[in-house]
Amino acid sequence: NVTYRCGDVLAIWPRNHADQVDAFCKMYGLNPTDELRVIPTAEARKSIPEELNVRQLFQCVLDIFGKPNRVFFDNLALYATDKAEKDKLELMTSEDPAGKALYRELTHDMVNHADVLKKFPSARPPLEQLMNMIPVLKPRSYSIASAPNLHPDEIELCIVAVDWEVPSTKEIRFGETTSYLKTTKPGDTIMCAVKPSSIVLPEDPKVPVLMAGMGTGLAPWRALTQHRVFQKQQGIDVGPCYIFYGARKAATEYLYREEFEKYEKMGVLKMFTAFSRDQARKIYVQHRITENYADVYEQMMDKNG
Repeated sequence: NVTYRCGDVLAIWPRNHADQVDAFCKMYGLNPTDELRVIPTAEARKSIPEELNVRQLFQCVLDIFGKPNRVFFDNLALYATDKAEKDKLELMTSEDPAGKALYRELTHDMVNHADVLKKFPSARPPLEQLMNMIPVLKPRSYSIASAPNLHPDEIELCIVAVDWEVPSTKEIRFGETTSYLKTTKPGDTIMCAVKPSSIVLPEDPKVPVLMAGMGTGLAPWRALTQHRVFQKQQGIDVGPCYIFYGARKAATEYLYREEFEKYEKMGVLKMFTAFSRDQARKIYVQHRITENYADVYEQMMDKNG
């Protein structure tokens, strides 16, 4: 019973991987299956289910593999029993240049809360304090890449899988939400919600729509173009859609190519592509806009696009 409008976004709440959560619990000395009863205090700043187990707490609620801020290091220093570790934690949140350099080094290394707790084994806040120190998992928002009039019973997304290499260890890590989505299977339930965005189509379908985007930034423009395609199929007179699309290589990054070529043949879409690595001179979206400035000016200024 989920409904959405053209241009909306889908917010997805990720889950941490169970094997990584179990590895953290083992390192921290926690039993993943221990049942918890959480009683919020008047000062509680986050919402946590009242009944859950330890694994559920770190898999579905707390952002244990998220990036820590300075306050986390500051609070962690209070629990360090080893003097050297305590001094190092306090140094990182001080105004001392050496401390700032150390903090920058850890930030550059993309450490998460679990990494820091492993690095400082004498600092072991009790679970009830750790729940206060670590933020909850936040939803990630993705532009919906489909139009509800063409796809009333489904939501399509266009997402790039995020990964990076930890400089100090050369370990490959993956984005929280994208890696979670990659492990889901047909029939799985995910926590999500449709949210409005600032993208609003003009009420008059004959008004030109000009769009520019790179990579998966194409998602909302595909939805808007599909909306116009549906209107044209219903016999409505529609204005043109212009998309200025940029990526590195056409062979691997021209998303929805066949679909857009079909829309061009229908007379709904004019596609301007800029693939920066496909020729000796790098070409970007702004170059295509400049090359077609007269047409762009006419659609925007003379036709109120």
